[in-house]
Amino acid sequence: MRCTDAPDITECFTNLAVCGDNEECYLEKSTEEDLSIVYNAGCRSHQVCMIMRAMSGTPGRRRRLVNCADCCSDAPDSNGPCNAQLCGLTPPQMPDTCAVCDGVHADVQSCNTLATCPPNEVCFTGIRIVGTRVRYVFGCYEERVCYAMVANNNKTDSLHRPGRVIHGDQGMPICDACCKGNKCNVADCFQVKANMTLSDFNNGTITG
Repeated sequence: MRCTDAPDITECFTNLAVCGDNEECYLEKSTEEDLSIVYNAGCRSHQVCMIMRAMSGTPGRRRRLVNCADCCSDAPDSNGPCNAQLCGLTPPQMPDTCAVCDGVHADVQSCNTLATCPPNEVCFTGIRIVGTRVRYVFGCYEERVCYAMVANNNKTDSLHRPGRVIHGDQGMPICDACCKGNKCNVADCFQVKANMTLSDFNNGTITG
């Protein structure tokens, strides 16, 4: 995971980086002058990590003290990247991410931006005809609207809501579908639509 001066470790979870062959993942937890905690994470050279291990940390920087600085080179597992488990952190419950990209795209794999949807939204995917070409859209959509789409048996209908996360959507819609699950909208829209069930979505009521 990667972040810079994040006040909450959860901000680091959905920003991922691939380290180079001569690098390792790292996590740094520091205390600021105002007594707040900040996190920095990403990639550091193998040589720097070796020095950190030998010195059991890194020296404090101006205006902050480093509580912990550590490196790891393990492959990601079910708990996420290895640096999400450094500095005494309990392996987090990694939030689901969705493909979220502006505009229309040539194929299902062409949207490479992942994001966590707001609490009241779920992953969304759609197919559009732009001129004579098939194009795809990806983003987040209001969960209650997805619920209504299934409840009304309107699986052949399109979803319409002003101000969607997907900006630049255009063309004639021939498929709209919602889903829950990590990167679940990086899939064929018609298959996602066929798998939609009422129990997948909340109708907008507040629970708990």
